[in-house]
Amino acid sequence: MSRKTIKFIIKEVIAGIILGLIYYTIYVLLLPKILSSLLQTPMLMVEKDLPFFLFFFIALGTAESILRNNVVSIPLRILSKLFGALILYIVLNGGIIETSITMGDAVLRVEFDLSILLYTIILVSLIYGFIDAFTFYTSNEEIGR
Repeated sequence: MSRKTIKFIIKEVIAGIILGLIYYTIYVLLLPKILSSLLQTPMLMVEKDLPFFLFFFIALGTAESILRNNVVSIPLRILSKLFGALILYIVLNGGIIETSITMGDAVLRVEFDLSILLYTIILVSLIYGFIDAFTFYTSNEEIGR
């Protein structure tokens, strides 16, 4: 392999790792934490799943980055958004959040139905993924023909 090819691969792998870390930060760390603080309800990820999510996002980001100018990157772009949406769905229990509030001797059980908010976030993620894929498809002349 030439020096130029090796340099390209290293650059794309680093870009993919960064992209994967960004997806991981948004879908696994930030969005659940923001929703948890807004609702004053703990939403925790299962600790044993965090390394898998991190690895999966980094692998998808790296593959997407290396194959950026290839038609294979289109499903990878959409898959990363779908995977993030699936994580949100799991963390938010399908949009139904339950908590208990203690008031004196009574314990109130409160249930929030966030399914509309959850489905809106998922829809925006998917729309963004399809717009990203469509932009890629139309900007590459070899594929668009």
